[in-house]
Amino acid sequence: MISTNHTSTLVLPDQLHLYGNSSPEWKQFQGLFETKAARSLRLDQFLLFELTRCQETSLALCAATGTPPDKFCLKIDDAIKLDIGQKPGEAWFIPDVLDDVGILAPLASFVACLGGKSAFVACVSFEQSFLGFLVGYSKKPRKTNASDLMLFTSLASSVALLVENNQLRYGTTFRLSEALSLETVSSALVENRSLDNTLTLIIEEAVRLLHAQDALVLLLEDGGDWFMVREGHGEDVATVTHRRITVKNSLNGMVVKTGEPLISPDAMTDPRADQSRAKRLNVHSVAIAPLRIREKTIGTIAIHNKTNGDFSVEDLNVLCSFANQASIALNNAQLFDDLVCARNEIQQKAQELQEMLVQTMNIQENEFRRIAGEIHDRVISQIVGALYEVESCIQLYHTSKNLDEQLQLLKNLLNETIQQTRKSIYNLWPATLNHMSLVPALHEMFKHQESLTGLPHTIQVHGTPYKLRPAVRIAAYRIVQESINNAFRHGNASLIDASIHFSQQRFSITVRDNGHGFNVKQVMQLPLKCHYGLILMRERAKSVGGTLLIKSQLGKGSQVILEIPVEEAMQKEGDQEQIVDPCVDS
Repeated sequence: MISTNHTSTLVLPDQLHLYGNSSPEWKQFQGLFETKAARSLRLDQFLLFELTRCQETSLALCAATGTPPDKFCLKIDDAIKLDIGQKPGEAWFIPDVLDDVGILAPLASFVACLGGKSAFVACVSFEQSFLGFLVGYSKKPRKTNASDLMLFTSLASSVALLVENNQLRYGTTFRLSEALSLETVSSALVENRSLDNTLTLIIEEAVRLLHAQDALVLLLEDGGDWFMVREGHGEDVATVTHRRITVKNSLNGMVVKTGEPLISPDAMTDPRADQSRAKRLNVHSVAIAPLRIREKTIGTIAIHNKTNGDFSVEDLNVLCSFANQASIALNNAQLFDDLVCARNEIQQKAQELQEMLVQTMNIQENEFRRIAGEIHDRVISQIVGALYEVESCIQLYHTSKNLDEQLQLLKNLLNETIQQTRKSIYNLWPATLNHMSLVPALHEMFKHQESLTGLPHTIQVHGTPYKLRPAVRIAAYRIVQESINNAFRHGNASLIDASIHFSQQRFSITVRDNGHGFNVKQVMQLPLKCHYGLILMRERAKSVGGTLLIKSQLGKGSQVILEIPVEEAMQKEGDQEQIVDPCVDS
């Protein structure tokens, strides 16, 4: 019912540090059995076994007088623990450790291995709480009496007080150390240290406070199939620090999946763990806590190989506190990165807007210069020519020679002047939008463009057309116009078509061509002057509450898709009909 298990590593409880050192508690334990009363029992050695907090079915040999025996651990089942726990003041004398002594047989066997013949055994309890056993043995057979048993019981009570005081002292020291560690980490967070330095400090404090050998901070990558080992502490984990490890079939993956912390006494044998990785990294005992930001688990913090036993629930709670601090550091770093990105984006937008303003002014000036040149070189010259012809007609009128021929020439000059003037005005402002809806205006614009470029087109209208706001009509018109010009000038297209959709949810126009196509992302990363037209098209769409999507692939043509919610697109009753083109309005 009680079994022994020889092991090369002594399992020491967290709350007791008496065995194998010269601490004040250890000296007090030694001094307790050097008293005259203790020596009167004529025992060769006293041993203290304590019920461990991390494994409640184990007894750890944590203190001994004289030369300590080999490191030892006893394991008991829960039934025996409960049976003994109901006898907090119980004590026994074993005349011959080789006899059958029932539940005390493992302790008797242990004494026999040390050369003992007779032994005293007493429960060590404090306030009805079973702490462990005090064992004293003699290497010679002996008898005892009631006073000896009572004295040994008294010694067990004194040991219980010593253990309890040590537990309280250790607990106070641990809490103080925990508070100091968390204060140190909190100071680092307030001081805005780098994320690497902060995470390193957190895991170093966790390793120090919880007596671990090494620790890792693992962050989930996009997709959730891999961890990136963000920080590490300890020689055994150095090979995986700043590398990727799989989430699948691992204890850390289980913590991410459940969002709950866990403890494993031995990852090398735990079926939930990646045992091959645990062996490669020499990981035995493990405590893992989740890293959470805004109710989302983003990774874990794990500590390995507790130097004085297994990790306890109390250790896990402390680790969760460190995990919370690490999560704050990660969240702060993410917010800072977002802030920097937003600032850079605002600065870039401001620079682009400034460049766009300069470009707009330049385009306006160039357009004004072009129109002035057209009027000067064509319209004015033709009017001057017409004046010369009028003068000739006046002279011919008096001589009556070739008057009809001259009048016909004058008529042709004036007609050509009218056409050139209309063309210049049309390029400056599509007057058709003032007198008709968008669809007829687009038909006329396509027809005009086809006559100039030879680029064939088709227009398809879906749904029942409704009246659009003036600003929407001019924005859609200009976007389609720019799309046609781009298809002709840059795409070398041989066909272009437009689809116009009037639905109850949105108004949309899609312009397609079969040109060369281009890489949209690469073009948008070029200097502003290389894609100013595309930006202007998008800004036009935004100005009327819409969105513009540009799709294109090399060798597969291009698509320009304008979408405007119907509440933004449709003209409401009472709206005044006024079209202002921002391209030429100053």
